[in-house]
Amino acid sequence: MATLASARTRERVRVLPKGWPDFLLQLGLFAVADLLYEISRTLAKGDLAVAFVHARDVVSVEKSIGIFTELDVQHWTLARPWVLDVANITYFHAHFAVTTCFMFWLYLRRNNFYYFVRNIVFSAMALALIGYVLFPTAPPRMLTDLGFIDTLEKTADVNFNTGAVSLLSNPFAAVPSVHTCFSLIIGASCFFLVRRPAIRVIWLLYPCLIVFSIVATGNHFWLDAILGACLAGIALGVAWTIERFHPTLPASARHRLRLDPAS
Repeated sequence: MATLASARTRERVRVLPKGWPDFLLQLGLFAVADLLYEISRTLAKGDLAVAFVHARDVVSVEKSIGIFTELDVQHWTLARPWVLDVANITYFHAHFAVTTCFMFWLYLRRNNFYYFVRNIVFSAMALALIGYVLFPTAPPRMLTDLGFIDTLEKTADVNFNTGAVSLLSNPFAAVPSVHTCFSLIIGASCFFLVRRPAIRVIWLLYPCLIVFSIVATGNHFWLDAILGACLAGIALGVAWTIERFHPTLPASARHRLRLDPAS
């Protein structure tokens, strides 16, 4: 009987590494952070005319460096219905669903790394808001005169201007691409933390799928994705700095990140 009770205790510890109080605290932190993020992003909509000017500035920059190929990607996708379906589904569902599932998995199964990654995510969200306030930018799908279309509205019957989608969204929150930023955080984390080699490689491809979906659906420019990748790097630096003063990672990970005293 004692052995059975001990096994049940170990199982509870395994499922909730630090018990219910910490688990509920983390849920609360993410709920508050996400609510503040969505509200702040909505309030940072900026001026309509300025957002379109910035979008055309992005186009000009991309043309000058030879990467303005979003229309080619969208036309290629539109000619292949199954690819278009994948792009639409990925853009509209994967960002929230995969990110949420990843954070739960990380907390429950790789808890020693959860707090460091959480700090990266929170830092990225805060820094992204600065971009939305300082550089509101219309997405490609609004530049219909250039030939872009909104694939979600035209082919998947998703209207960004109605209901909760409109209430909790900022159509001018394109720079930087948080979709790209989060996908890199998730892909890199899973590459290092998942044990099966084949699955680790698959997770490295996840950011590629996300970047393709945001471009093919007309929701982001390549430059948005590039800046989203830069945002992930800066957020990593912020989390690294926090880790120096508030250690949470295992000793081996701190050593690889040059956070131990000997480094």
